[in-house]
Amino acid sequence: MSAPRRVVLLTGATGFVGKVVMEALLRRRDELGIERVLALVRAQDPEHADARFRADVVSSACFSAQAPGWEKRVEALPGDVIRPGLGLAPEARALVQAEVTHVIHCAASVEFTLPLAEALAVNTQGALNALELARAASRVESYVGVSTAYVTPHPAPYAGGVPRVEEELAPLTQDADVLYDALRAKPFGAQAERALLAETGHPNTYTLTKCLAEHLVARRAGPLPVTLVRPSIVSACRTHPRPGWIDSAAAFAGFVALIGAGRLHVVAGDPDARLDVVPCDAVADRIVRAAFAPPARGALRIEHAVAGLEGALPIHLCRERIVSHFTRNPAGGRARVDYVGPPGPVFRAAHALRHELPARAASLWLSLRRQPRGVRAVQKLLERVRAIHSDFAYFTHATFDFESAVPLEPALEPAPYLDLVCEGVSRHLLQRERRRG
Repeated sequence: MSAPRRVVLLTGATGFVGKVVMEALLRRRDELGIERVLALVRAQDPEHADARFRADVVSSACFSAQAPGWEKRVEALPGDVIRPGLGLAPEARALVQAEVTHVIHCAASVEFTLPLAEALAVNTQGALNALELARAASRVESYVGVSTAYVTPHPAPYAGGVPRVEEELAPLTQDADVLYDALRAKPFGAQAERALLAETGHPNTYTLTKCLAEHLVARRAGPLPVTLVRPSIVSACRTHPRPGWIDSAAAFAGFVALIGAGRLHVVAGDPDARLDVVPCDAVADRIVRAAFAPPARGALRIEHAVAGLEGALPIHLCRERIVSHFTRNPAGGRARVDYVGPPGPVFRAAHALRHELPARAASLWLSLRRQPRGVRAVQKLLERVRAIHSDFAYFTHATFDFESAVPLEPALEPAPYLDLVCEGVSRHLLQRERRRG
């Protein structure tokens, strides 16, 4: 008698982590007994879903090592995580309920500054919608939700110290259901959002809504075996689908790309702080392992997918290796970082001198030459630099010691991995950007 074939429902398949998870599922298809993958794609109908899947996934270099025709093992389902039942049509929902054996929920918004209502809809309500669908599926063996290691706030990010973060639910200042109901009941203005973040200690709406999602999933899981996988800062792959592969300029890759292209010369950060940056394929492997080796029914397991304190990247080493790499391998501009330090008068002066004043001068010159596209490009770049300073300052000052029952193997070596990230960003992000430009 043949073993039952597994069917995986994957959300977030068009994103960076989702692609690498799908690649791992397909690469290990025979080993894991996977018959097919159902990929939720944000779309209104099957034709739109299929078009998006082919444009965003099938064409990706992430799958270049797959045998021809691999996409026939994947079915794109149109839907939307913010809608009940993930927005699936009745026929698709019936298919999921009858056939799916594993649910892997990767979909999220990683924009740190989303208004609270939008972040709540995607990151919290989306997780609950995926969980509800998993609970209604008759064959489901496990549910894996992808969270973030930063759900636990640093007690004093700008004052040093290295808190130990356990693999357990992070405390909230209010009951999770009470907070969730309050957030859904009325719109929160910017001032109310800031007050709430100050109360909980979270640096942004992303980490807060992920923390809230964890609590609510834990309460509502029922008999499902649930694993919450918490990656730290996800970056270039170490091995699969190929060393250095990356297709997202978010988070750490944004720093590398801007410095490498000669566009970021001042960084708000503590030179001695350590960034926990983890390869995307290590995260994908942890997610797949969690899905196919679930905890007991009705149990909740939390797993960090992190580099660990010894493998974390010191800010001063990041500065040295990034500048060194792009000095040897120029990517369109002179790579240099003139100042790294905490927010304050010296930082503001350095930022004004290196970024604000040159941007204003360039905008004025381009305006006089009647080049509005050039003016917009300069302004857009300046906005990116400002966002890097404001959105990521918390992470470039806060060092965490994330507990991990399953440490990364092999352990991450900071300097070689930094070189690999630089090579990947140059090849897969900056070259692509130059081709589009």
